[in-house]
Amino acid sequence: MGLALLISGLSALIMCGWAIVQLSRGGQDAGDTSSIMAMVLGAVGLPVALAGVKAAWPQPDDALELAEKAAGTLAGRVSKAEGLQLRALVGADQERLTLTFTRRPYGRIRGEGPEHGQLEGNGPSAGPDYPDIATYYQSCTKPRLVITGAPGAGKTVLSVVLVRELIKQRKPGEPVPVRVPLAEWDTKVPFEKLLINHVIKAGISEERAIWIVEHQLVLPVLDGLDEMDPGRTDEDGNPVRGPDGQQLPDPRAPRALAALKALNEYGSVVAEQPLILMCRTDHYNSLPVAERLRHAVGIDIDPISYAQIQAHLTVLFEDDPRWRAFLDALPARWSHPQYGAGLRETLTTPWWLFLAKTVYNRNGDPSELFTCATTQALRDRLLALFIPAVVDSGATRYDAEKVRRWLSTIACHLQGGPVERVDIHQHQLWPIAGVNQVRYLDAAAAGLLFALLLLPVPLLAESPSPELIGLIGLFAALVAWEVARQAGDFPPCVPWGRVFSEATLSLLITGLPPAFALAALAGLVSLPAAWLFSGIGWDWFVTLIPTVTVLCSVRMGTMVLNGSGIGQAFGSMYPTDVNTAVRWRYVFRGDLLIGCLMFIAAGISTMTAWWVMSFSNTLMLTSVPGLDIAAVGLLAVSARWVMMFGGGRRHLVFLLCLQGQLPRRIGRFLKWSHQVGLLRTSGGAYQFRHREFQQWLAAGSPAGGGIT
Repeated sequence: MGLALLISGLSALIMCGWAIVQLSRGGQDAGDTSSIMAMVLGAVGLPVALAGVKAAWPQPDDALELAEKAAGTLAGRVSKAEGLQLRALVGADQERLTLTFTRRPYGRIRGEGPEHGQLEGNGPSAGPDYPDIATYYQSCTKPRLVITGAPGAGKTVLSVVLVRELIKQRKPGEPVPVRVPLAEWDTKVPFEKLLINHVIKAGISEERAIWIVEHQLVLPVLDGLDEMDPGRTDEDGNPVRGPDGQQLPDPRAPRALAALKALNEYGSVVAEQPLILMCRTDHYNSLPVAERLRHAVGIDIDPISYAQIQAHLTVLFEDDPRWRAFLDALPARWSHPQYGAGLRETLTTPWWLFLAKTVYNRNGDPSELFTCATTQALRDRLLALFIPAVVDSGATRYDAEKVRRWLSTIACHLQGGPVERVDIHQHQLWPIAGVNQVRYLDAAAAGLLFALLLLPVPLLAESPSPELIGLIGLFAALVAWEVARQAGDFPPCVPWGRVFSEATLSLLITGLPPAFALAALAGLVSLPAAWLFSGIGWDWFVTLIPTVTVLCSVRMGTMVLNGSGIGQAFGSMYPTDVNTAVRWRYVFRGDLLIGCLMFIAAGISTMTAWWVMSFSNTLMLTSVPGLDIAAVGLLAVSARWVMMFGGGRRHLVFLLCLQGQLPRRIGRFLKWSHQVGLLRTSGGAYQFRHREFQQWLAAGSPAGGGIT
C-alpha cells in the first residue's frame, strides 16, 4: 500500500507539471482543455483514494486486539485439525495406553519440573504423583520443554494431546500451541518467518499472522529435530550402524545445531519464551551439551511395561481365542533366551504394539511372532503385514499390492538426494514421472498455450506476415525454455467460494491502482523522450516509443500485481492440512482467476499509457495500428501468466507421464492413506506414519536407491 501511494503520488505531481506546461503553451480547444483537466483530476484522485483505503486499513495500534481475535480463530482451527490427527494416530479401536515419562538430567542452563508425569490413556492411571502432560508443562519453572523418546515411543501422540489440552485451558491473550515440523526448515530463514508461514497455512491472513507472531501469541511445538540431518558415516561415506542395525546419529549435525542456535536466541527474554521441542533420545543425547536447548526442562518417555501390554491386549481381545492363546504363551516367551529379546524390544514401544494390534486384529495368528528369532525379523514381519491388514480392515477400492507399490514409490522419491526427506507434498511428486520428461512436456505445453493466446493477432490481421508468425514462434520458444527451468512451486488453490472473496478484493485494491499509476508514469516519461529524440533527428526511434511504452507498462503492471500479493491473497486459502484441501480443479480455477486479473491489469496499463501518449504532438499514434499495440500488450501479459502460473498445467502433464507408478487421483489416495493410518500430517504436509515404515518401503522397492 505504501509503494502504491508513492507511485501514484509521484504520477500526480508529474501529471500536474505536464498539464501546467501544456496549458501555458495555449492552442487547445475546449475539448483538449477538459481532457487535460480530467487527466489531472484523475491522477490527483488516485493517491487520495488510496490514502482513504489506507486510513480504513487496520492500523498498528489495533494490531494487538486484532491479533488476539485472530489467535482465537487460530486456536479453533488447530484444535479441530489435531483432533482428526489424534484419531488417525490412535487407530480404529481408539484405546490409548497410559504413557509415563521421567525428567531428564538437568542441563547447563536448566529449568525445573516434577520428577514424573503421564499421558493418561484408557487404562488405569499411573498414580496421583504423575501429573498429566498439560499440568506438568504448566508446573515447570520455565515455559520451555524438551520431549525425547525412543523411535515409536509416542512423541507425536504426546504432542498432539498436549496441544489439544493447552488449547482447552487457554485464556484470551495466551499463546496458541501450533505444531511445526523442522525437517525441511531452511535455517537461513528466520524462525519467526517459519512460524508466520505456518500460521498462514491455518487460514490466517499474512498481516494478522505477522501480528500474532510479533505479539508472541504462538507457542511453537517443534518436531523433527532428529530428521534435519543424515546419520553418521565413516570416512568412505558408508553409514555407521549400531547394534540394532539403525544408522547412528551424527553429533556434528549442522542443520540441527543451527536450529538449536536459533531457538536459543529466539525471543527478547529467552528464558521466558514458551517453546516445546521434540527429538529422539539418541539423537538429542549425541548433540553437544553446550548446544542443546537452554532454559528448558527435559522429559524422556518411558517404555511400556509388561503389565501394561498384558492388560491392554486383554481388554481389546478378551473374547478372541487367537489372542488368548498368544497372551497365555507370552509370559514364557517374554523371558525366553532366544526369542524374548525381540519381543521385549518391540512390544514395549507403542508404535510396534500398534502394528501388532492392527496386523492381527481380524486375521492371522499373533503367535507367529514367537517364531521370529531376531528383533529385525519380527519388525519386518509386522511391517510386511501392515498394508494388507489396513486394506482388509474396511471397504476400499484399492488393492494391497498396489498400495504398497505406490507408497514405496513415494518413499523412494523422498529418499533420493543428500538428505532423506519426510514431508510428502502432492505438488512436489511430479519428478516421479521423470524429471526431464515432465519438464520438457510441460515446456512444450506452455509454448503451445502461449501461441494459442496470441492466435487472434494473425487471424485479425488483413495479411499476416511471415515475420509476425516467426516472432510469435520465437517468443513461444523463449517461454518454453523458461518454463523448462522452473522447479514447480506450490500452486495457488482457489475454491469456488473464494473467487468472490476478501482475498480477491484485496488483490484488486493493492494491485490494480499501482498498475494504473505505473502505466501513467510510463506514458508521461514517453512524452519528453519523444520530444528529445525528435529534436535530434531520431524519428525512426520516435515511431517505436508507443510500442516500447505499452510493453513496459504491461510488464510493470503484471509484475506489480504479482508482487502485491497473489501468494498472500490466496495463500490463506489452505487449512492446516493443505494436502487434504488441494483439489486440482481448485488449482485450475486459481490459474484462471489469476490470469483474468493479470489480463485486466494489462488492459488497464495499455489503455492508460495510450491515453497519456495521446496528448503528445510529437507521437503520431494514428500511424500505429491499434492491433499492433494490442498484440504487444497481449504478448507481454501472456508470457508473464504462462511462465509464472502453471500448477494445473504441470499436474496434467505429470498425470499423462505416469506409467502406473502412482494412481491417477493422487490426492484421494493420500487422503485415504491418512484416514486409515498409513500416513500422518505435520505442518501442512503428509508424512509416513513412522520413519521406520518409510525406510522399509524404500528398501523393498524395485527402484532401489530412490527416484531423483
